[in-house]
Amino acid sequence: MLKKFISCFIMDYMNLKGAIFDLDGTLLDSMHLWEQVDEEYFAALGRAVPEGYARTIRDMTMLQAAEYTKGITGVSESAEEICSQWRRMVALRYEMDVPLKVGALEFLRFLRGRGVKLGVATTLTEDMYMPALSRLKIADFFSVRVSVRDVGKGKGFPDVYLRAASAMGLSASECVVFEDILMGLVSARGAGFFTVAVADDSSSADKAAIERACSFYIQDFTQPELKELFR
Repeated sequence: MLKKFISCFIMDYMNLKGAIFDLDGTLLDSMHLWEQVDEEYFAALGRAVPEGYARTIRDMTMLQAAEYTKGITGVSESAEEICSQWRRMVALRYEMDVPLKVGALEFLRFLRGRGVKLGVATTLTEDMYMPALSRLKIADFFSVRVSVRDVGKGKGFPDVYLRAASAMGLSASECVVFEDILMGLVSARGAGFFTVAVADDSSSADKAAIERACSFYIQDFTQPELKELFR
């Protein structure tokens, strides 16, 4: 299936010069950490995680998720204080434990060797993800790092991807966006990016819609056809 998609699209995307990566669930195998944080946070309140909570907040910025959580729990802390608590809960995990997705390091090395510009477009703040990127020895692969906080909009809007492309001196049509969430893939493709969906357990419920929304879908970064985009 992947080869079929590439044969259809490769002639139109021979000018790909940049690759923009989401982190959670795409480049980093980290979504399970957020599920743990949800469980710990609500357990401290003496509650179970509300049904559908993770799905509801996954496309929000962290501040939006905190505001939503404050609204449904009625806690006295401000949304900013909730964000700070969540960051403390995950910071050490990112620094010590979060691994790369299968094949990601080799693929990043390949792209860098081909002279492809690399960028990050994430919902995470730099203080959270930089320790992980440094530990994994990939921080210097990326010339550009943009958070949704920098643009003031979540991934339902293409602004974070457009900012990353612009910072690399490229147009949307010259870049591929790697994402695991449906909303991000839809907004990026709508803005003119070539989009590659990366499989993740946390987005499995949306798999059919994701496959329809993206340029093509991969299980991991070891699929050799990916490299054909940059030959």
